[in-house]
Amino acid sequence: MRKRVLKSIVQIIPVFIIGGILSVISLYTSNQFLKDLSDYSFLMVPPLLAGYIAKEISGSVGFIPGLILGYLSGAIGLGMFGAILVGIILGYFINLLKKIEISIDMSSIMYIVVIPILSTLVVGMGLYYIFQEPMKFILESLGIYLNSLDDKNNVFLNFVLGGLIGVDLGGPINKVAYVYAINTLEYGKGDIMGPIAVAISTPPLALGLSQFVLKNRFSKTEKEAGIISILLGFLGITEGALLFLTKDIAVLPTTVIGAAIGAASASVLGVKSLVPHGGIIIFPLIENKIGFLISLSIGVISTIFMLYFLKRGDSNG
Repeated sequence: MRKRVLKSIVQIIPVFIIGGILSVISLYTSNQFLKDLSDYSFLMVPPLLAGYIAKEISGSVGFIPGLILGYLSGAIGLGMFGAILVGIILGYFINLLKKIEISIDMSSIMYIVVIPILSTLVVGMGLYYIFQEPMKFILESLGIYLNSLDDKNNVFLNFVLGGLIGVDLGGPINKVAYVYAINTLEYGKGDIMGPIAVAISTPPLALGLSQFVLKNRFSKTEKEAGIISILLGFLGITEGALLFLTKDIAVLPTTVIGAAIGAASASVLGVKSLVPHGGIIIFPLIENKIGFLISLSIGVISTIFMLYFLKRGDSNG
C-alpha cells in the first residue's frame, strides 16, 4: 500500500510545480489571473491524489469515485491527508465489491454503474459523517489556541506556528498556521509572515539536501525525489516533503521541530515579509535578507541533524 501511495504522490508533483511557479510569478507581476490559476491548481491536489491512490489499489474503476471524494475532502477542509485516507479506504472497498460473483452479462453494469455509485456513497458518507466533525473540532481548537497566544512574545508564537507548518506539510493543520500568518499581514507588520516564510521552505529543502548528506539513510524512491523536493522548497511549497513523511513516519519529528526552530530563529533575527508566500524565490521581497538566510540554514541544518539520529538506513526502493 505504501508504494502505491508514494507513486500517487509522485504523479501529482507537477500540480505543485505548476501552482507554485504561477503563484510566484503572480507575486512579482501582481497578476490576479495567474494568482487565481495557481489557486485552482492547488485545489486539484486532493481530488487527483485520492483518484490516483484509489486507482493504484483497485484499478481504473476507482479513479472517478476517488476524484469526487477527493474533492469532497478538500471542500470540507480535510485536504491532502483526507484525500490519502479516502483514497486508501475507497480502493480497498472497491476491491471487496469486485469479489461479488456476477454473470458475465452483468459485469459491465457492475463496473460502470454499481461499483462507482455504491463506493462513492458508502465511503463518502463515512468521510462526511464520521471524519469531518472530529477534524473540524481539532482545527477550530487549534485556531482558538493560536488566538490565545500573546502576540508580544513573537518568538514563542512563531515557534508554535513553524511547528504546525511542519506537522502535515500542506495539510489542514499546516493551513491553519499559514492562514493565521496571512491574517496578520492586515496590520502591515510582517513579523509573523517572515518567520513562516522560513518554516514553509525548511522541510522540503532539508529533506531534499539530506539525500546528499545522509545517502545511506534513504531508499531509491526517496533519493529520486530529492531534487524535486529542493525545487519545491525553493518555490515555497512545503508539500515537497510529503513523500518522505509518507514513506517513513520517523521524518515527522524532524519536520516539525526543524520548521519550528527555523521560524523562531527568524523571529529572533527580525525577519519580516509582507508577501503571503515562502521560499527562497521571494528573497528579494524579504526584509532582513541575511537574517532570512541564516534562520533558514539553522532550520535546515537542525532537521538534517535530527534525521541523522531518527532516520534509519533503507536500501529498498
